[in-house]
Amino acid sequence: MTGASVRTAVVLVSVMSVCGCSFQGSLHASADASSSSRTSASSTSGATTGQATGSGTSTGALTTATAGSTSGTPSRPDRCSTGDLTASLVPGSPGAGQRYATLVLTNRSGTSCTVHGYGGLGLAGPHGEQLPTRQVRVSAPAPTTVTLQPRGSVSAQLHWAAVAAPGDSQTGNCQPVPTTLRVIPPDETTALSVPWDQGPVCAGGTIEQKAYAG
Repeated sequence: MTGASVRTAVVLVSVMSVCGCSFQGSLHASADASSSSRTSASSTSGATTGQATGSGTSTGALTTATAGSTSGTPSRPDRCSTGDLTASLVPGSPGAGQRYATLVLTNRSGTSCTVHGYGGLGLAGPHGEQLPTRQVRVSAPAPTTVTLQPRGSVSAQLHWAAVAAPGDSQTGNCQPVPTTLRVIPPDETTALSVPWDQGPVCAGGTIEQKAYAG
């Protein structure tokens, strides 16, 4: 292999290493929200890892628990990875063109882990196609770190509009009807899939989300 060929191969490997698949959504914080390196943006998501079930719950692959410290000082729990969690969606009470649901993450692993912040969201259609999604992170109450014991859960309230807004279709459904909500846990890059039967999300797929709380 010539010197030029070697350099070309190195460039190709470098390009491939930064490529990845993701669902396309936009992320917006509320006006008074402060930025935090602990929360993950939906634009950095990876491939969906969970298999949706008829119960409305999805599971990711199990991961091996990290060994604890041997220094004699109790170690803090690691953050929850996608593989440690299941996700489910609990519908709320609708009213006046507004829709609500509670997004629940449950620790399915055998060890404690932590969750902090919002994570990412993305809507998908019946064939896995990405649908317009605009995640708005609600700043109050402020995010806190929650420790999940095995089988423990955290939840986040979701809110969206069911009435067409400017830019939506004014006839029929305001937006394409999703069948799946892809959920990225905070600070992770891979997603869980949750069945979505809540109808279209208007205002260009805008979903307001509160931080996960215990």
